[in-house]
Amino acid sequence: MRLRASAVLLAACSSVLVSACTTERSTSPQRTATEELLISTAADAAAEKLAEGIPTNLKIYLDTNYIGGPDASYAALTIRDRFLRRGVALVMDKALADAVVEVRAGALSTDEHSIYLGTPDFPLPIVSGVTGQTLVVPSLNLFKRAEAKATAKFAATGYDPKTGKLVVATEAQIGSSRKVDWSVLLLFSWTDEDYLPHEMR
Repeated sequence: MRLRASAVLLAACSSVLVSACTTERSTSPQRTATEELLISTAADAAAEKLAEGIPTNLKIYLDTNYIGGPDASYAALTIRDRFLRRGVALVMDKALADAVVEVRAGALSTDEHSIYLGTPDFPLPIVSGVTGQTLVVPSLNLFKRAEAKATAKFAATGYDPKTGKLVVATEAQIGSSRKVDWSVLLLFSWTDEDYLPHEMR
């Protein structure tokens, strides 16, 4: 009877610990939607700043072929979008352009950093007829701060397609976006982020 009561008590304690510390899986692909949203938001911000440095009185042939990586297509299209929104005239033929503007990306990715105060996962032996069985008690985070930050860095150089001389050159423009998850005393958790519209937060 006592053995049965002990087993029930152990199971109850284990369920409390497990429920207090859960693992969230956002999606099954290699990259999460959150990561993609962070990067695309940073690219939007950098593209907006980049467009401000391009004269609107020139016909521009935009060359974004030098942007690489998995988010190159989005970056190229958001740069084109920001140029058009600002009133830059884009042409599809270099011969008709006043300047060929080449855009390069110095960064288009994310960094992650976290700090925590608590206990790590630890195994707890189970008394049973099968040897070697253990119950893994999950980590307990009294305090945790996990940050994911995306950075996009774009710069542009424009030259005359007839003479090859410099027409326009911008400084490198940087856009960023971040998401910070907080957890305090197991019971309180919240998120700070800047990549979602206010109505979706």
